Amino acid sequence: MTGRGRPLKTEIREKIASILMHTGQSYGYEIYKSYLKVFGKINLRNLYYNIKKGLALGEFIIADIKREVGAFTWGAESQRIYYTIGPYAKTYAIGEKQNEVLAALPQKEVKIDFDKEVAQKISELEQQIQHYKAEQARLKYEDKTKFRSSVKHRIDMLKEWMASKFDKQKAHELHVKLDLMFAQLNQ
Repeated sequence: MTGRGRPLKTEIREKIASILMHTGQSYGYEIYKSYLKVFGKINLRNLYYNIKKGLALGEFIIADIKREVGAFTWGAESQRIYYTIGPYAKTYAIGEKQNEVLAALPQKEVKIDFDKEVAQKISELEQQIQHYKAEQARLKYEDKTKFRSSVKHRIDMLKEWMASKFDKQKAHELHVKLDLMFAQLNQ
């Protein structure tokens, strides 16, 4: 029997991650326009739903929030939330033509505090492990195995992401911390 609701994995979020991988950071409507150019038709509401879901899953991170002044149909001011790729994102396998279109998109430098983001992700993992330990006695063997596998997968993805964001020494220190967390889980 399969789980109810929408699946956690979605091709749309993988395509959004591919766009953010190439552009560095973008706001919602800009992602929408890029998506149309590269991958074709999508409903704007569906795109925003997937951005929101990607934020909740750690696939995307809010890089910046800016207030824009202009003559918009809804008023004189607009708020733009800029997103960038997060540690748990998976990118979509794209073809040569799509890659050319992605490469032509304007690129922006990402200016976020990666130390803060990594500390937050590690804290989230620690909280999940503490909750697991409190509930461990009541869980079935399959659920325990599934949880450990899930944590191991997220730790591996976080390590890979950190390797691209930090120097080798800092990345190594954080890798050791994550390995100790996982070892604690298996006790």
